[in-house]
Amino acid sequence: MPSDLSLTVIVFAPLVGAMIVLALPVRNDLHRFRVRTTTLFATAVPFLVAVFDLLGAVGNPGQGSIPQPAIDAPWLRGFFFQLDYHLGTDGLSLLLLVAATAIFPALVLASWRHRERYRTYFALLLLAEVGITGAFATQDLGMFIIFFWFPVVPLALLLALGDTPGSRSAARRLLVTQSLSAAALIAGTLLLLLRTGNTTLNFSTLSTVKAASGTPGLIVETLFLAAFLMRMGAFPFHRWFVDGVASASTPVGMLLAVSSLPVGGYALVRIALAMEPNGALQLTVPLLAIALITLFWGGLSARSAQNLRRIAAHFLVAVGGLVILGVATFSETSLSGALYLSFAYLFAAPLLLLVVGAICDRTLLSKILPLAGAAASAPRLRLFFMLAAASLTGIPLLVGFPGIFEIVVSGLAAHRVVTAFAVLGLLLLTAAWWRLGHRVFTANPDNAEVVAVADSTGSEFYSGWVLAAAAILFGIFAGYFMPYTVQGTALVSARVAAVAPAAHAQAK
Repeated sequence: MPSDLSLTVIVFAPLVGAMIVLALPVRNDLHRFRVRTTTLFATAVPFLVAVFDLLGAVGNPGQGSIPQPAIDAPWLRGFFFQLDYHLGTDGLSLLLLVAATAIFPALVLASWRHRERYRTYFALLLLAEVGITGAFATQDLGMFIIFFWFPVVPLALLLALGDTPGSRSAARRLLVTQSLSAAALIAGTLLLLLRTGNTTLNFSTLSTVKAASGTPGLIVETLFLAAFLMRMGAFPFHRWFVDGVASASTPVGMLLAVSSLPVGGYALVRIALAMEPNGALQLTVPLLAIALITLFWGGLSARSAQNLRRIAAHFLVAVGGLVILGVATFSETSLSGALYLSFAYLFAAPLLLLVVGAICDRTLLSKILPLAGAAASAPRLRLFFMLAAASLTGIPLLVGFPGIFEIVVSGLAAHRVVTAFAVLGLLLLTAAWWRLGHRVFTANPDNAEVVAVADSTGSEFYSGWVLAAAAILFGIFAGYFMPYTVQGTALVSARVAAVAPAAHAQAK
């Protein structure tokens, strides 16, 4: 396949798959099996193309600063800006794109036993993939806005179609919050174009124009940060995410996690920091405060919550605080750590929610007290839980460790006190998850009425192993992949460093 077509296939193959799925009959079990296998095939094609056509690029780290492969064609003209069909990956986006394509086959496997609204459910799943992979594949801010908004409606519909209490209110909250997020992004983009006088929305162009000082840059940066922090589910915008995970079915909760922090964290680096470095520097203190509050709020809420799904959601919110800390440190190492932790989150967060969902679905319970010892005889679920929690708390040799290590090391050099508190928050998270795992996965003779959880089997087991294997492999071989990311973050940190003296002088 020509390299300039590979990204088009990756992004739009699921859209073709969704159209085919909607046209298939669902009158009997064989028809429903065809819907599932067609959906699986439509997600497997982008993954295979990404692995064979893109992942080899990391072998040449020096190319991490140049979009490859790239396709750039005129699209919309005649406005005060021009919109191009511009796709390409570089050190900032490549690993996230490959991870996103790997997650969706696992989501389909996790949905294998889904029984209601077959065509609608799997078509919406495929449409959400278009938006998430497109956000990582595009090199044009206008297209990014389209892809940024694209998965919101499918996600809201998937939530609303659920039959759990609160699912419809959670869908409305998701729709409202993410609509405000997209509106803030559009407003920031329009103000950025007016400020710079550019007509192109090309990432490279907007990342090299002269940075604004004073109020204009501060307003644009504030809008960008609001948009991306809402998408991440960071404090104080976390409620849509927590309510969504708590009321969604297990695969839809996994999809919410995939669509939130990785996209928002990537956009913080690619757009908020690279395009408005002066504004970002002026907002360093608020960013650091949000990072700590998000980390501790999520950790303390996870420790005090009594609903297992909400505990998992709050824990994932807390991880976003570490990503924000990496962004607010501004060095190429910390930015690389923030992106690699977002990459790790793409595997570990769905795996964690898969385990939590399996326990809640099998027992028809969500409260912690009745679940004490419920999964004591489920060694596969216990292993998946340990791998997911350990990855997100930075245990060595797993996928989350390199990113957290880079964030902490860079943070200690730039913001020692803040980073020390962040390490304390990370220890709090680790202790909370050790306690929760011990409670759920260790036999409890005092809980005589416990409902024993059957271990993971079939498609759920295969889905878990896809995610678990990635968490192990990308942790052990992180040294092979991270230099490519550093080449991309080096450009962003250099741009911040170039305007740092002026920003500090203005602050004084």
